[in-house]
Amino acid sequence: MLETIDTESLTRHTRIALARNAATTATARRGIAVSGAAGMGKSTALLLIGKRHEKAERRRLNRIADTAFAPVVYAVIPPATTPKMLMQAFAHWLGLPVPPKATAQTLTEQIVTVLRTLGTSLVIVDEVHNLRTNRQAGAEAASALKQFADRLDATFLHAGIDLPATDLFAGNMGRQIKARMIVHQMRPYGIGSKADREAWTDLVLGVEDLLPLAAHPAESLAEESTYLWDRTGGSIGALRALLSDAAIGAIIDGTEKIDRRCLESTATDYAAEEHHRNQATRQAQPRKRGLKRAQ
Repeated sequence: MLETIDTESLTRHTRIALARNAATTATARRGIAVSGAAGMGKSTALLLIGKRHEKAERRRLNRIADTAFAPVVYAVIPPATTPKMLMQAFAHWLGLPVPPKATAQTLTEQIVTVLRTLGTSLVIVDEVHNLRTNRQAGAEAASALKQFADRLDATFLHAGIDLPATDLFAGNMGRQIKARMIVHQMRPYGIGSKADREAWTDLVLGVEDLLPLAAHPAESLAEESTYLWDRTGGSIGALRALLSDAAIGAIIDGTEKIDRRCLESTATDYAAEEHHRNQATRQAQPRKRGLKRAQ
């Protein structure tokens, strides 16, 4: 389980929202939206929070192995979604059959009833940037999601790419959504200050600790933290992918450890490689001498 600055903050926000929503009878419950560029670890963070909530609720209510209890539900919104497609995503997660002639309304009624029976208190909705409210179907789907949330005694967590700039937060619908939503912006880690560098190094060591390598010296990647930032641009997703692939390579070649040579021979995603090339170009450029002021 990898703890980060974002998961710590989101865990606190979620606990507050859950307590607030449980104590109010109003329909306009507080939700949380996690926004950021691709690869920032949005889905991973929310799934971690969902897993924690699931365990905590099962312990609190003494329903550890109760299959008729589902504190957390997760759904991914498909591209160009419609109200029916939206509800189908929840139905698929729940394992409910979807008759070909079922309407969005009948599916909604069925799913609301099931979630109430299951005692669901946290709903995670991923890829919400796919709700294109500038189109009729997308606007109807966003409205369906809002009404769906109003009918459940549950807290909704949303995740998507650059949400404040999307159609979802625009227009009349957007104003309603923003009025009931806390937005947590996930950004790349920086290394500009000592505190930034320490936070990034802690993250590197946290990911390193999860690697199943027999001969890898513990915390040896701390000295490679700046190099790893250059390679990944401070993206937690790119970091995890790079170190995971490097670990797989180390297992395949039998070394069972990661060093600079291993890292340099491991490819990363295009966005991370593009950042790495830009960093190398900037570092290679000679500094310009400033003109001295005439006396």
